[in-house]
Amino acid sequence: MSFFERITAHDPKKIALHDGKQGVRYGDLLSEIQGRADKLAGVVGVLGLSLDNGIEWVLWDLAARKAGIPCVPLPPFFSGEQLSHAHQSAGVSHILSSHGMRSTGVSLGALPQGTAKVTFTSGTTGRPKGVCLPQSAMDSVAASIVDVLGNEFAGHHLCVLPLAVLLENVAGVYAGLLAGCTIHLRGLQDFGEHYANLHTVMKETRAGTAILVPEILKILMGQVAEHGGLPDLKFVAIGGSKVDAELMRTARHLGLPVYEGYGLSECASVVSLNTPDHDCPGTVGKVLPHVRARIVDGEIQINDPGFLGYVGEKKPDVLHTGDLGQMDEQGYLSVTGRKKNVLITSYGRNISPEWVEAVLLGQPDIAQAIVYGDAQPSLSALIVPSSKQANIQRALAQANEALPDYARIIDIKIIPPFTIADGTLTGTGRPRREKILALYNKENSHELLQSAS
Repeated sequence: MSFFERITAHDPKKIALHDGKQGVRYGDLLSEIQGRADKLAGVVGVLGLSLDNGIEWVLWDLAARKAGIPCVPLPPFFSGEQLSHAHQSAGVSHILSSHGMRSTGVSLGALPQGTAKVTFTSGTTGRPKGVCLPQSAMDSVAASIVDVLGNEFAGHHLCVLPLAVLLENVAGVYAGLLAGCTIHLRGLQDFGEHYANLHTVMKETRAGTAILVPEILKILMGQVAEHGGLPDLKFVAIGGSKVDAELMRTARHLGLPVYEGYGLSECASVVSLNTPDHDCPGTVGKVLPHVRARIVDGEIQINDPGFLGYVGEKKPDVLHTGDLGQMDEQGYLSVTGRKKNVLITSYGRNISPEWVEAVLLGQPDIAQAIVYGDAQPSLSALIVPSSKQANIQRALAQANEALPDYARIIDIKIIPPFTIADGTLTGTGRPRREKILALYNKENSHELLQSAS
């Protein structure tokens, strides 16, 4: 069956989409989508979607698909420069926002034939690339997620991340609709500043599943410790960046059913995932059934990744991810860092900074961290405390105990938080390493430098 046939085969009386005030039943879903698709008849080009999380975002996204119009989700955390880059490179001819539809005057881009969606990579360095995806690639991911999780998780899914983030769009909404979930859609402001209301919203919606990045997981862990557990939660997927195994163990001790996964925009989001039936903490799980992955010279490579190429570039037969990894005999994948980020100390030791950062972030007193020290005898770190009361020296000592001598942090610098607003974080919470290091390099003597030796 096609995507639309599958989602309309569910109980017509069941709520498919709900925003806390009103909902759309599965029986009415197709007519709501078709009505909006009819309104897109005058759009000859590429649709930019610039709406807050909500029912309308999902309906217009699916309407563009129904009408055969390429859609470009525009993240709310994009800067003006990034938005302009997205408009120009993808040839966004029309933008739908809360103010209605408007023409951009941008010339139509030359997208690969069959492009259904252009999603922009998080852009940890340089300008984000536009990834051109056919609908088949997104459907494969959504269907595989439903297959590996099973029907027992087809309850209430809460969208926590912006819908413009492919992970939430595909693994949350598309997979949820295929499974027959009720998708709960709240405006991002409903979660409060720094997700202060996340626990409350999860409790109100009786969320059974959610997708979080590590930064948001740490916030939720603090809220659970203060306000109590969330007994309706059955499965929380954690992705976006490497997570320390100790943090995951602590989250599970608090009663949070967290499972780490790994994804790439070029693969239409999820590549691998731990599940309750197949779980190996410390790894990012087994690759989804449709994915063909291998390790070549320490790098994770994906054969026929599914995307049609980057905007203006040809499709590769093999995706060289740039991620370092390993795969064990049982098929569990581990991601150890980025190939381009590897630090080589003056003693000749090769160290992935993401590995050391994950250990640091496993300490409750450390909110954010960046490790550096290429060509130096020892490693240093930029650290953001989790609170004014944080004991960073104790946290650092505990982290160093878990690290071999050559990977221990000798010097630290306490700095202000990385944020989306100042450009040091991507919208999914990944640090922009080069920008951060440029802001707080060794020459910034006015910053507090502490010795941890």
